[in-house]
Amino acid sequence: MKRLVILALLLFALYAEALACTSAVVASHRSSEGVPLLWKHRDNTIGTNTRIDYITGGKYAYTAVVPNNHRYARGLYAGINEVGFGVISTATKNLPESTPEEYQACHRRRLKGGALWNGLRECATVDEFEEMLKTTKRSRRSHSNIGVGDASGAVAYFEVWDVGYRRYDVGESGNDGFDVRANFSHAGDAKKRGSSLRRYNLIMNEMKAHKGAFTPFDFIGYSRSYNSVKFGNILTCDKVSVCSNHTVPRSSTIGAFVMVCDGKNPRLLVINGHSVPGVAVPVYVKAKGEIPQCVKGNSMRLLAEDFQAKAYIAVADKIRVMNKELIAKVLKIKQPKIEMPKEMPSDIRAFNATIDKKFAAHEKRVRKVLDKATIPHPLHD
Repeated sequence: MKRLVILALLLFALYAEALACTSAVVASHRSSEGVPLLWKHRDNTIGTNTRIDYITGGKYAYTAVVPNNHRYARGLYAGINEVGFGVISTATKNLPESTPEEYQACHRRRLKGGALWNGLRECATVDEFEEMLKTTKRSRRSHSNIGVGDASGAVAYFEVWDVGYRRYDVGESGNDGFDVRANFSHAGDAKKRGSSLRRYNLIMNEMKAHKGAFTPFDFIGYSRSYNSVKFGNILTCDKVSVCSNHTVPRSSTIGAFVMVCDGKNPRLLVINGHSVPGVAVPVYVKAKGEIPQCVKGNSMRLLAEDFQAKAYIAVADKIRVMNKELIAKVLKIKQPKIEMPKEMPSDIRAFNATIDKKFAAHEKRVRKVLDKATIPHPLHD
């Protein structure tokens, strides 16, 4: 009986786990950096093989999270360009869908390559990004919440569907200098917001309770927290065995990224892979191809995959139960002290080499815990 109950709960949770990102945008006056911040906690069961790379070829060069292959072309998941314009996005499920007739009747040119790719290549400001949306339409059934910020201090969410969009400037949200999106849109059907409302409410509550300015590392903290609105800390609650959209990090977590929209020194704070075993490292756009190897290469991502294999136990196809004891042990490992200076270090190669050395030491500590981990069967009575 216990086995059947657990499986039923897991099957109910599965769909919500597949496409689930959490994000926030912060205005300059609430940012420790004095410029907008954009945070994306990425979750997905596809497109998990990524790296951080520097891309040229458009009006502006940019640094972004891209698929880890030679054919990514126009694919990316978050990024910031050389003039400080940054973009993030989350999938959304409740925006309107046009009929084939409505789509064909929309005479704007089709946006080829995606809004994030075109935005980073061609836009310097939030207003320029909006002009791009005004003159283009998207692929059918292409819906997303896109967070953007620029070096002038402008920051907004655009809830975008195939033939339309709705802009929400940060001040419009009614919150003091920030806004949040999960996997539903305010412009969409409120009855179809789904279970990602749990994460939305969680981060809204956390940010409303936060005093003073937000730092990029505050958002890395959200990406590593198993707190929930309903159950408190999931890791110490025996009522829940699957995160099921109650928490930000889950079995499907594959990255955490913070864009700092600084026109002089645009930069990112990145974890490439699951946020629990990973380390947040700074990447400077003006360093061009000089990027820490732990995120430009595969080492952080591969560590994350090994962690996920033992931290989330497979009980059925794509269904995972938490190994809470292991997750808690990895979380207790002290993170290496890595800072993100507002000015790009003069010797960026030496700076990056130090980061890679610190990550290598951290990786050894994590793997030591993983090697000793036992994997209990979650469905045994």
